[in-house]
Amino acid sequence: MNDKVCLYALRMVRYLQTCNSSVGKQIVQTTRNSTSRSAVLGLNISVKTNFPCAYGQPATSFRFLSNVASVSQGVKDLNSAKEESTAAAPNISDNGVHKPFEDKTDANYLDLTEEVERTEKGSSSSVNLPEEFQKCCSFSDVLDLCGIDPVSLQHISRVFTTMWTIYKNIGKEGKLDYEKQFMMKHPNFKKLCYQAMLAAPVMNKTDLVYTFYSVVKLQVPQKTKLVQTLLRVCQDRLSEFEEREISVLAKALKSMESCANVDSLRAGLRLLVGLRLPDVPSPSVLQSLMMCVGPDAPLLLQKKVVRKAVELRDQFTPPNAIHMIKFLAEIKFRSLPLLNISKRIIIDEIHSVPFRDILHVLKACKQLSFTDEELLTAVGDYFLNTIHMWQTNEIKLYLQSMTGFGFRHVPFLDAFADRVIENPQTLTLKNLLPISIVYAVLNHLPEGRSQQFLEALNSCLQLHLESILPSYLLDIVFAFCMLGFFPPLPLEKLMKDDVIQELLTSENLLDGTIAQKLHSVKLCLQLELKSTTFPGIAESIQPVAVSASRRTCVPEVETALEIVAEDPTHLKQAITLCSQFFIDYSLNIDTEQNMVVPLTYTPLPDNDKQTKRVAVLCLYESHFAVGSLHLLGLHAMKIRLLKAVDYHVVVVPVHKFKTLDIEERVLFLRNRIFSNGSPVTVEQE
Repeated sequence: MNDKVCLYALRMVRYLQTCNSSVGKQIVQTTRNSTSRSAVLGLNISVKTNFPCAYGQPATSFRFLSNVASVSQGVKDLNSAKEESTAAAPNISDNGVHKPFEDKTDANYLDLTEEVERTEKGSSSSVNLPEEFQKCCSFSDVLDLCGIDPVSLQHISRVFTTMWTIYKNIGKEGKLDYEKQFMMKHPNFKKLCYQAMLAAPVMNKTDLVYTFYSVVKLQVPQKTKLVQTLLRVCQDRLSEFEEREISVLAKALKSMESCANVDSLRAGLRLLVGLRLPDVPSPSVLQSLMMCVGPDAPLLLQKKVVRKAVELRDQFTPPNAIHMIKFLAEIKFRSLPLLNISKRIIIDEIHSVPFRDILHVLKACKQLSFTDEELLTAVGDYFLNTIHMWQTNEIKLYLQSMTGFGFRHVPFLDAFADRVIENPQTLTLKNLLPISIVYAVLNHLPEGRSQQFLEALNSCLQLHLESILPSYLLDIVFAFCMLGFFPPLPLEKLMKDDVIQELLTSENLLDGTIAQKLHSVKLCLQLELKSTTFPGIAESIQPVAVSASRRTCVPEVETALEIVAEDPTHLKQAITLCSQFFIDYSLNIDTEQNMVVPLTYTPLPDNDKQTKRVAVLCLYESHFAVGSLHLLGLHAMKIRLLKAVDYHVVVVPVHKFKTLDIEERVLFLRNRIFSNGSPVTVEQE
């Protein structure tokens, strides 16, 4: 019987089954009692026959793969393939016990001869599966639909991707756990997994990788035969994959634990990427291949990818530039050439970059320690020019990103402060804390309207003072203290016994942060407001002591100070003041004679102001706002408190001090130490 007669007979049988004909039913029953449908039809299928798969490729090697069984070699007849597959039925439970399917009709779910007819004319079932899948709202809908009509080879991937789409849409707080348990226990899910295992070697490459991706995202246990089979098949067909399939595979492997098959597939993907890199024609193709290059990839491969990206720089679009910066952050590879190329494209097209992408770029730059003042200024100018477009929540997110860099965009900060002053009700309690922290950390108040801005923040706080959480209240009051603002009502509530008791017994006390903040607030009240008494247990608040041993001296500063003092014994190093503030160097000076005097020097009784204590603070670049010598919040508060206890403060910016020669260093320190005025912040330098 030739091929045309075979196909005609198959179509006739399918038609009779669809029409519910009594003849069709009899054929089905006879078929189920026979070794194969081909035997019923009188077809003599020899071993040498190549069964065409659903995508027009000859199924010359139908193999069943698992993590425990070796790969079958050669071509077997259809009945042998079914018997082996049934014996190796997948176990999708966690206990590792192999349970064969009880339904004897499972072997007929993937008859390759049926797939010929499904491919040529489509499924003759009365149910239109693609349309029905779109109507499904739960796993049970999809799996019940699979039980109504046998799922063809071309629909297996669609079933898994539909369930993954539903899984994403359910949400974390929905019926996620219940639906997952239901899916695992559903009898049709076991059959579906069985079909996927059998179909994997002959699936279309795109369907194969999307099936694998969906199975992984559905959190099917990694040690099951289904997952291990898909891993092995992907390894065997690795050379077939293009950039799209490679990208999907890489995404799936990211969330998988290390095992033999996962590591082998990951290594194979990286090898494939390395071989194909020279022929990559565009940034979009390169981006797909980049998915395989993670932080644990070989350094040589990372460098090859970055080098190829630099070669394609002329084709970069803003989305490409954004992706490159995010990619570098992901693999933790700081390539300044690629960062500068991408930065320039983003700056030139900043008005076309979506808000979320701007935040992603800033986050990636922070992870790479790429603090580029030009990029930060361009982003700040863009937000300043479009400030009327942004909601307070969006501005809050932008300001928090800038605070991570310590970048102080003065015009934008002033413009937003004016908006708060004019309309304080735009600030909710949720936004009040982060915005207060931003201005406190950056040590910024709008010039000429600082008191109005602080009062606007305080008015918003007082609206919620009765219901605010103690930890939230502490953070806001601490931010106010950093700005030198002490509103009485919030401070009064914070110092109540019940509030302090709740703070001191909270879980966060272990890291010392709460005690440190409480002690800082108490010091500000004592030294700046001259408060001497505190109610109840507030009097006994003690901070976590600062360890002076962790601080290292700066040889350049120490050498120059010894020259200025003319005697090393006149210097005192590593002083801890009030159990909280660390002073690098301390010395005494005679203000009339402009000279350093011994630490034990006692002035005349009638001229006790002749001697002045000097505190020298060695601060690094991270202690200043980007591109300036404007001190950030904590150190600005520290200087205020040192001034309150009669210290003359000299700030030494170490990153600039090291660029001077020895004569310039001595001159710098001499001018600052013997200057007559308030604590020096070296912003004039």
